[in-house]
Amino acid sequence: MANGFRFGGVHSDVFGLILNKKTVPLSPPTTNRLQEIGGVDGAWDYGVSYGPREIELEVTLLADSSSDLRQKARALVGNLSPRFGSKVLIFDDEPGIQYYAKIANQIPLAQLGAMGTFTLQFVCPDPFTYAVEGRSGTFMNDMTIVHPGTHFSRPLLTITHGGGVGSITNTRPDSVIETMEFTADSPAGTYVIDCNEKTTTLDGGRAYNYVKGAYISLPEGSNFLVNSGAITSTKIEFRNTWI
Repeated sequence: MANGFRFGGVHSDVFGLILNKKTVPLSPPTTNRLQEIGGVDGAWDYGVSYGPREIELEVTLLADSSSDLRQKARALVGNLSPRFGSKVLIFDDEPGIQYYAKIANQIPLAQLGAMGTFTLQFVCPDPFTYAVEGRSGTFMNDMTIVHPGTHFSRPLLTITHGGGVGSITNTRPDSVIETMEFTADSPAGTYVIDCNEKTTTLDGGRAYNYVKGAYISLPEGSNFLVNSGAITSTKIEFRNTWI
């Protein structure tokens, strides 16, 4: 079907679903973080925070009979169970874009003969939009990464480290410099730093005490990354990310 979607790797046509209409906001909802102070005009502006994105799909479930409809509806509900957590949601008309979503409503199945039309409400706790295809590269000295997304992409770094002092710096297009520094007593090995989950491991074990500083982020534009000291090479993996 050209007007369908894929959720958790399963296409809507497996369940006999037709996507009649979708409502996908261009951006997540925002909350202004303001602090008012007595006797002072206006408020201090601490920026904004993004809330979960909500997606609504009006669908029709096709079946051969009322009993077939109920059977297909039960199979659909099982696949959509929110107990599995967020899954990848991809629409046929935007095959290169994905959301991380889970069902947020009960399915009120209004039976119309052998067809049921209803609304699926999804919520995206992670409100941002990601490219389906990831990007990666490995550099020994330095690398320039041009990120076309409108929101920060937070990469996964796999670092070959010889032990001792070293650092990775990222000079962002907004002139902010982020630095991750390895301590003098940091042992040699392979470090994996997830800048999204903010975790650091060394050969599979925890290694927070050996790396200090800011986790790397890739805003829109050209980002210039540099290895120094005992770092032999860095592999970076990320997805283009949009608001």
